[in-house]
Amino acid sequence: MKKMIMIPALVVTLGVGAAIGSTTLLSGDAQEKKVLTMQEIEKKALAVVDGTVADIEFDKNQYRSIYEVEVYTDTEEYDLKFDAYTGKLLKQKKERRDNDDMDDNKLATTVTTNITKEQAIETALKKAKGTVTKIKLDDGIYEIELKDGQYEYEVDVDSMTGNIVDFEQDYND
Repeated sequence: MKKMIMIPALVVTLGVGAAIGSTTLLSGDAQEKKVLTMQEIEKKALAVVDGTVADIEFDKNQYRSIYEVEVYTDTEEYDLKFDAYTGKLLKQKKERRDNDDMDDNKLATTVTTNITKEQAIETALKKAKGTVTKIKLDDGIYEIELKDGQYEYEVDVDSMTGNIVDFEQDYND
């Protein structure tokens, strides 16, 4: 009698498990999603707005992972938000640039650099292991933020020499 009850219960359990497993596979949750690189997002931002990328920041919370990109043109500032996995443009905000923005852009575009963003990131990663969450060129210095789950790092790399000029480490909040 016990065998008669156990067999249908086992069949039902296996059926429910198979249904849940196939639903997960169909929805794509079983596949590992890969975050796009900052370089890929920069290309997407420049495809949306023809200008100069002033700032890229990766932001991850419990609901979504996004890249926030600031792009300057001669007369406007664009704040763009992209899905970090798909690269889809989620939000675009355009403002007229004021004098402070114009000064920031002049500094960003007139500063001579000997190293690229990618080279600056390589230098930063030699000092601190982690994921780059922000890079910004400010007054000839690449300001790079990294996180490794336990710590946050801020590494400043000189855009002319490629040397690290400042380094900070703090617990990740």
